[in-house]
Amino acid sequence: MDKPRVVVAGATGYIGGCVVTALKEQGMWVRGLARDRSRLEGSGCDEIFVGQATDKASLRGLCEGADVVFSSLGFHTGPKKPTVWEIDHQANLDILEEAKAAGVKHIIFITSVCAQEMRKYSPVAEARERVAEAIKASGLRYTIYRPTGYFNDISFLFEGAAKRGIVRLYGLPDMRINPLHALDFGEEVAKAIIDPQYWNAERDVGGPQTFTRRQIAEMAFKALGKPADIRVKPLWQFSILVQSMRLFNYNQYALFRFLEYTWRTKEMTGNPIGHRRLEDHFKELAAEERRKETLAGKAG
Repeated sequence: MDKPRVVVAGATGYIGGCVVTALKEQGMWVRGLARDRSRLEGSGCDEIFVGQATDKASLRGLCEGADVVFSSLGFHTGPKKPTVWEIDHQANLDILEEAKAAGVKHIIFITSVCAQEMRKYSPVAEARERVAEAIKASGLRYTIYRPTGYFNDISFLFEGAAKRGIVRLYGLPDMRINPLHALDFGEEVAKAIIDPQYWNAERDVGGPQTFTRRQIAEMAFKALGKPADIRVKPLWQFSILVQSMRLFNYNQYALFRFLEYTWRTKEMTGNPIGHRRLEDHFKELAAEERRKETLAGKAG
């Protein structure tokens, strides 16, 4: 049987890049979407499709000859343009339309654990849940993933410990979460492509270990060999900042509303998958910090 031909939208990002790696390890044929060809050179993609996610016309032909479309397209940083509605919502709907026109069999999409409850608070969750609904109504085979969060989403706690020697935790410090490595998630996506038990399903997923936010911060300090300085702050202080952002940067507001919701939630856990450990990830980050310090010392 021929290996599936998979389109990866978001292949230039952290999640999509790891999905490409996992699919290629399974011998699948991968076409990656990029607005600049150079961003996917050396990625392992069998084919690079050059197109702009927010330009519907440039996506024509993206899904031709494909069996499966995976999308991790989404807003992850704070520039004002394009908006969350142009990326998380409309761009993904345009890709869905391309998939249907091309006769794609299966579409795999990411939203977030708790997004169905979060959508009335967070524009990011609302935008992505609308896409999930459109996918389920499309008639295509689907798999909707709702991950808890990835190691790189948690890394800001490590950065606080490394750069400032302080980690501030707004809201509930003992909120429980089991973050996962994007490579573990990529391997899960590869299973979903070939195993019928993953089809026409919605899956909450997380990593193999569950921690409180406080424990994650302590782990970051331990990896750095520093004494832990963790300061718990009331969520209302963060909420004031979030509301002020709406006036001048809607995208930043949308992202921080997402965080605000998670920090008032007692638990954001999903079914455990994978084997990679957050502790090892932090150790790798700490080793890189020490390498940078050594280089800076030599340069000085």
